[in-house]
Amino acid sequence: MRCAPLVPGQEDYDRLRPLSYQNAHLVLICYDVMNPTSYDNVLIKWFPEVTHFCRGTPVVLIGCKTDLRKDKEQLRKLRAAQLEPITYSQGLSACEQMRAALYLECSAKFRENVEDVFREAAKVALRALKKAQRQKKQRLCLLL
Repeated sequence: MRCAPLVPGQEDYDRLRPLSYQNAHLVLICYDVMNPTSYDNVLIKWFPEVTHFCRGTPVVLIGCKTDLRKDKEQLRKLRAAQLEPITYSQGLSACEQMRAALYLECSAKFRENVEDVFREAAKVALRALKKAQRQKKQRLCLLL
């Protein structure tokens, strides 16, 4: 199973990033639940790029830093900018819009659901590989 390496989102890497997608069996698109711009970029930037370079590759959407939804200082800063954290249902909605295979949330700081993210992502990738192998077998042609 091949996964694309972690690639920075900075514009400096826009030309190099597509090279990382070659032969990937799964793409994880991650965003910060406390950063509405990060969430918006899922549908505006990342999903279009991934569908262009990884057509047919399963995508898993991951909401990160969920521990900060309870951080009073972070909430104060967001609300001062008249913003709110991204909710689970908003993440699920983006997942459905993208037709992603799965939506999960985690907090690396508190190790909440991190193992689940990797376990479930691996399951999605392996299912896709098995499906591709079955389809490949069905395409065999017999000449008599």
